[in-house]
Amino acid sequence: MKILTNKCLILFSILTLLCCLSCGKLDFENKEFYKKELYIISGESTSATERIITNLKAYTFNDTLKILNDNYDVKLIEDLKDGQVDIKFKVGIGGSLSADKDILVKVVFDNEALSDFNVENNTAYYIPDPSLYRVNVPYDPVSKSFMVTIKKGTSSSALIFSVPIQRSKIDTYNNFAFPLNIVKSGETDLSRLYHNFMVANMIVDKNKIVNWSGFPIPQLPEGRYHSARLQGNAAENNVNGVLYSYKYVTRLSNDPKDKGQFMIWGTGVWSFEVFGLHSAGWMYNKLYLNNEVYGTYTMEPLPANDPKFPAATFRYSTIQNSSFDNSYDPKTKTLTVHYKNVIGSDYTDVLTYIDDNLNIRDVGNWPAPHNWQFVRQSGYNYWLPIDGK
Repeated sequence: MKILTNKCLILFSILTLLCCLSCGKLDFENKEFYKKELYIISGESTSATERIITNLKAYTFNDTLKILNDNYDVKLIEDLKDGQVDIKFKVGIGGSLSADKDILVKVVFDNEALSDFNVENNTAYYIPDPSLYRVNVPYDPVSKSFMVTIKKGTSSSALIFSVPIQRSKIDTYNNFAFPLNIVKSGETDLSRLYHNFMVANMIVDKNKIVNWSGFPIPQLPEGRYHSARLQGNAAENNVNGVLYSYKYVTRLSNDPKDKGQFMIWGTGVWSFEVFGLHSAGWMYNKLYLNNEVYGTYTMEPLPANDPKFPAATFRYSTIQNSSFDNSYDPKTKTLTVHYKNVIGSDYTDVLTYIDDNLNIRDVGNWPAPHNWQFVRQSGYNYWLPIDGK
């Protein structure tokens, strides 16, 4: 009898469960319950946790050096056209569901956060006067806020500050700041971590390009060049009291199809003589003319998967990018090169031609190349000074 009673209890429990499932569905079935929270992020940001962006590359004025004759006399033509930079933010709601109605979000300038940042970092950033920018959303003078609307059926809206760039005010943009904070709106909560964001320190600079105006572009001389960057990095390029401040430029090969292609031995702020065959990559780059009118060169890092070269260009944590505005000035015999994203930083180096002496001095340390024969033995198969002129 006891066994029968237990079986009845089990059967009753199963029937009860089936009845519950058939009589009505649970109210959370087939629904998503990710909590909606208001957040703001910059269009320049690469990480949700990043809340401040400084040193923002905003605009470059490109001046032109026009070659007047075969003595390389030049005329400087300044770029006086006004530019513009857009500082873009996204105001949105977290969660997986879009807004079920229009959500009005108030965004204000956070003066207190800006003041704290200036004190902590010894900066003098300030919010520009409204006359110095335009914004794509209305401003409410009563609440002193920008009124951003997240439309029904969407999950975010753009807040864009457009800043006209004038050459006469080139130094003023360095201290511009846009510190923004969301004010609670209606029933939607604020994100505890992502309700504010600041963009500051807009970099506006000048660049010079050369217009050869039909005159032949001078041949880039091969040889050793004094590097301003290596000279300034004595701590890492000094071995036994000797500062190794040379970079070397050689042809790629003697093959006619490789005419006008060169190698720069040495990268970023490190000497090829000291660190050239580093385990994180060799310190060399390929260089070749990309524009016969303006005489600009491409400096191209060699990738890891290039079977023609024994090793990739030096990389550590980040991967170096190509640059396309490198140039040679025949009057001063200087080669200006731009290293992009070497350990996360950009470097401009000015190489001044010294002579055609390509001898590598042996520092006797690893990962020094010792001599060009050692470079050949390490797997480099293109032209080297050991092959003769």
